Amino acid sequence: MNTAIALPRHKLRVTDYHRMIAAGILTGDDRVELIEGDLIEMAPTGPEHADYVDYISETIRTQTHLKVRLQHPITLPEHSEPEPDIALVNPRRYWKAHPYPDDVLMIVEVADTSLEKDKKVKVPLYARFSIPEVWIVDVQGHAVECFWDPRIDAAGARYTQSKRVEQGQAIVTSETIPGITLSNLAKIT
Repeated sequence: MNTAIALPRHKLRVTDYHRMIAAGILTGDDRVELIEGDLIEMAPTGPEHADYVDYISETIRTQTHLKVRLQHPITLPEHSEPEPDIALVNPRRYWKAHPYPDDVLMIVEVADTSLEKDKKVKVPLYARFSIPEVWIVDVQGHAVECFWDPRIDAAGARYTQSKRVEQGQAIVTSETIPGITLSNLAKIT
């Protein structure tokens, strides 16, 4: 007989999360991000994952004037502060606060062990905050999934447009930022 009961949960706010960091409760050794009010453990970064992030960020940096941030938080008020692998943001300094949704133009998540979480949790979260475009590099599937045109309706937050670019197709092009292209997908898969 299952006697478990649902207990009320306290959802952390971004301000609570920042206070925990400032007080030393959370440190750089704690590999967590705040998603929907919950502290979620992040998978360790292996060499393959790191290489994908390096390759993609180095390529994109040569193609845009936007700031390319690597594995730094973005603030999605009021209960989330994910740390995407790559965020293309407006080109300014962020010394007072992490970028907010209006600053973020594109997200790239490299998914080795986190594909399901990225697709089912992070992509709808980014859509809810109208992030214009999200790419998920599917390491195991040797492809890049691209999502754009975020909408919120009765079905929830979602991207209305998507495409999957397989390794053999060789070119991944942004649908929202002119000039962003990965022309040698074989190098990253």
